[in-house]
Amino acid sequence: MTLGGEVYGVPEFNTVQITMANADLLEEAGLSVDDVNGSDWEAMSAANEALMQRDGSLSVIGVDSKLPEFFPLWARANGVELLSEDGREANLDDPAAIEALEWAVGIYDAQGGFGDVKALRDSADFFGEGNQFATGVLGAMPMEQWYVNVLNDVSPDAPMVFDTVRDHEGEPIAYASGSAWAIPSGAENPEAACRWARAMTSVDAWIAAAEARLDLREEEGKPFTGILTGNAEADEQIREMVTSGGEPWDSAVEAVYEANEHTFTLPANPADAEFEAALNDAINDVLSGDAEAADALARAQETAQEALDEAWAKVEEGS
Repeated sequence: MTLGGEVYGVPEFNTVQITMANADLLEEAGLSVDDVNGSDWEAMSAANEALMQRDGSLSVIGVDSKLPEFFPLWARANGVELLSEDGREANLDDPAAIEALEWAVGIYDAQGGFGDVKALRDSADFFGEGNQFATGVLGAMPMEQWYVNVLNDVSPDAPMVFDTVRDHEGEPIAYASGSAWAIPSGAENPEAACRWARAMTSVDAWIAAAEARLDLREEEGKPFTGILTGNAEADEQIREMVTSGGEPWDSAVEAVYEANEHTFTLPANPADAEFEAALNDAINDVLSGDAEAADALARAQETAQEALDEAWAKVEEGS
């Protein structure tokens, strides 16, 4: 994790998204996972309306486009980079970004609005056996890969089907993010902290962690679905340790590793928090109906660029 040639953090976990869907709901609607994996937005919008159900209020979410957090995924799938490669120029008001936001918000509007979808989403036992897929109240959504392990653990018989998220060319795409170990300024013993962080992210440490997880899963009679770390060498070795859980879980693992080979991320910059806040505020304004996508992203562009300019100036001044 570097900025201007300086190391600021040691990557720990990596997260990517894959498409997760309820196979029974898809079959009942005459659809397949290809209709909800993002490769065709018109088809995905139609699938959303075919999958959703209302019983007075919304009772089955058709598609959850996972805003605001996954907007960078939809923007990139539509061919736009929200931040320049050098991390200096915001590109939030690009026409393709506006189009992506209008489409992703439209997924919610077709179901009664973001509030209705969020209320039903939040009522699910997300980490338990009463999760939205097991109870049949969600058609499809992109989600981080770690949720595969949760679903397999608490609802192994849920009618699932998996794929990567795909761009308009049908190619896999994933927005890579994750966590890192960092040493706060003023730490009493930064040398020891650095050694500790380095040890925690070493190949040997990750293999030991994977072996422990593998042993636990085998004791429970469940498959080991792998781990995505911040260490590419560790990932390769851990992938060889994955055990079969049959379908659909083997396909889920395959999608995870395929997604991990087709990632993008937002470039490092000294105004990351301000950039994300400007973007998320804009998305939330559109979700709430307080602004149109073009106006909201235009304001976000101005705010984000100002923050970037100020932060880079401080970096160059050495302050």
